[in-house]
Amino acid sequence: MGNPLGKLLLFLSLLPVSGLAGEPVALSEKTYDPSLGVLIIQVNWGRTWKCGQFEHAQLQALTFTQLPLEGANSVVLELQTHSQIAAENTFLPYAYVVQPGEYQLTDFDVAVAKSKKEVIHLKGAKEDMAKAPQSAGTFTIQPGEIVYVGHFGLDCTEEPFLWRFYIEGRSEFESYIAGFRQKFPFVKEVPVQFKLFSTQRFGNPYALENPTVH
Repeated sequence: MGNPLGKLLLFLSLLPVSGLAGEPVALSEKTYDPSLGVLIIQVNWGRTWKCGQFEHAQLQALTFTQLPLEGANSVVLELQTHSQIAAENTFLPYAYVVQPGEYQLTDFDVAVAKSKKEVIHLKGAKEDMAKAPQSAGTFTIQPGEIVYVGHFGLDCTEEPFLWRFYIEGRSEFESYIAGFRQKFPFVKEVPVQFKLFSTQRFGNPYALENPTVH
């Protein structure tokens, strides 16, 4: 995926995330902690018209859960559209301070309109994804790391399907991170890793030969 909008989009305001101690919070100079990790992710919440055989489809929610899933203190990162009607069909940037560890995609919600009056929801089967984490997909963040894991949206080539896109090429990634550092100058000295959400179902494998921007 080429990403000419990536650098510009990172200047947009991030939606705030609040929570209890240990839960993900929006990156700011106040919330940044070098002993934790920083997750960079973009999501397209907008409606895609004529998605497959349907009138339109819209990604409305994504949930990632820290492994092991049965852990009593597993951290949950829940992302939801701020508006089902007004959401623009473009990728929006998010940056979160998160607990280090491995996170699995555990849920998603795609609204699919067969007509103006008939809307169904395609959701992730939590039990199935829990049994096959590599198939569903995971990402990993080490203490002190800043990690870009991809752009999430819909693939409408055949039927509406959740898909992980990505920035292509080292130069595009460097330009993208330059925009990120302009938005968050207090972490400009911290290396940023290109370390995509890895999945067998929701995206194609891709890696940069030199994945770290210093």
